[in-house]
Amino acid sequence: MIMEYFDDETLMAFADGELDEATSLRLEKALESDEALAERLAVFLDTRMALAATMKPLIDEPVPDALAASVRRMVEDSKSGNSDAAGSKIVAFRRREKPEILRLRQRWLAPIAASVLAVVAGAGGFVVGRGSIGFGAPAERELSAALDRQPSGRDIELGQSAVLRIVSSFVDGQGEFCREYELKRQQESMTTVACRMDGTWTTRLTLSSPRTEGYVPVSSQETIDAYLASIEAAPPLSAEEEQRSLGQKVE
Repeated sequence: MIMEYFDDETLMAFADGELDEATSLRLEKALESDEALAERLAVFLDTRMALAATMKPLIDEPVPDALAASVRRMVEDSKSGNSDAAGSKIVAFRRREKPEILRLRQRWLAPIAASVLAVVAGAGGFVVGRGSIGFGAPAERELSAALDRQPSGRDIELGQSAVLRIVSSFVDGQGEFCREYELKRQQESMTTVACRMDGTWTTRLTLSSPRTEGYVPVSSQETIDAYLASIEAAPPLSAEEEQRSLGQKVE
């Protein structure tokens, strides 16, 4: 009997509840007789359940009054804007929130972030804390140079087998210039937050997983968002702000 193979991307999607019904049924059928497959799936389910168990008490806590009031104002403004624009083709872009609201949200999310990181830090492929970028001196120098000069949103080839994409630039709660980036190599994909201190890039957070195309696990993005909240990351810099932070002339 030939057993159907399910890759890690499919198992992660199943654990996150994002897998289509037909594939889910095939996977469930295979799990009845494939112990190795069940063990692989258990890794993803255990991480997901641990995150859920840790997050639930915090999610059940009441939302701070000021934050709730801010959300209500945004909803009211949105309704008002929709009615005013009934005959208009003007598109309203989301404005940056006031600094005091951002700080309030970050203080509220910080304990959640710390809890999430404590759970995930126990699993393989996760690194948090200060350290060098850490994958060989020549490649590290090349990566550091790209972080010093390259704007966000471009694919940059590093060596012969890695592709770098800088996702965004921002300033953390300590005023340090930081960048979130993705690095794809032959066997793995890494999402990293690094901050520049005294001219040197220091890794703050790295999420590592087998390289896949397309699907991004929900839990990975939740972890990144929680970590950014825990360091009081400001909104991403605009292109002009980023150029200034990189020491480049704004055109």
